[in-house]
Amino acid sequence: MPQTSCARRRELVFVKFDVHSPGIGGNLRRMQDQGTVVGLANVARRPLVGRWFYIGMALATIITVVVGFAPSLVNTAGRKAPLTPLVATHGIVYVAWLFVFLAQTTLLATQRISAHRRLGTAAVLLAPLLMGLGYVTAVAMARRGFDLSGDIHIEADPLLGLVNPLGDLVTFGSLVSGGFWYRQRGDIHKRLMLLATVGGLMPAPLAHLIGHYPSLNAMPPIIVVPIAIFLFASAAYDRVSLRRIHPVSLWGAVAIFVWDLLLNIVIGPSAAWHHFARWVVR
Repeated sequence: MPQTSCARRRELVFVKFDVHSPGIGGNLRRMQDQGTVVGLANVARRPLVGRWFYIGMALATIITVVVGFAPSLVNTAGRKAPLTPLVATHGIVYVAWLFVFLAQTTLLATQRISAHRRLGTAAVLLAPLLMGLGYVTAVAMARRGFDLSGDIHIEADPLLGLVNPLGDLVTFGSLVSGGFWYRQRGDIHKRLMLLATVGGLMPAPLAHLIGHYPSLNAMPPIIVVPIAIFLFASAAYDRVSLRRIHPVSLWGAVAIFVWDLLLNIVIGPSAAWHHFARWVVR
């Protein structure tokens, strides 16, 4: 019995650490403190990265518009006709929206929330004007049978050329409406407004850019690449910065991408679309 008790005592050895001691306990406390500091630094860095991401996306849209529309304005050799007052007005309102979007992202980055909300009210009034002008401009192009800049080659089938401008207006209007509805939910609101801008407004300048240069125009499907980059940029940012993808960033981008494919592969070439488009331009 005494031998068995001694064996058990030798097996049941408990080591007790004093967390208040300057030894092991002190090291544990220092490790905890360092982990807390690093964690707080990462959390604090995320909003800052997010602010710059949205400002960067706003700047990217403006650069894309300049790169897409400027060539036919600077080099007029390929133009089929000069700008009309309607097209010029539409262009001004279009660019105004992009600068409002840049201003909104900047106001949020500088924590000027009240100014952001006031400007947002004005932007809600700007969106219907942009859509109305976009609709009239697209219909005028289809009736005319050609694009003024010469970048968009719709002469063979002007009614087919109407499907993308009107489809983009549906994208833009739907997402802006959703963004306004969720204006009290910042995480949803900002992603919907970003998708509205890149998904509804960027296909046009990208199409002009590709159509202006013969080398790019020879491979029209290439437009899918920059459109996808714009659409899925928010999901990529979420994954890198937040370690997870917000549902709006992912499924919103997927929905727009699929919609764009349907417009060009299924809807546009169909007899039903041509019947509808003839009614629109009558």
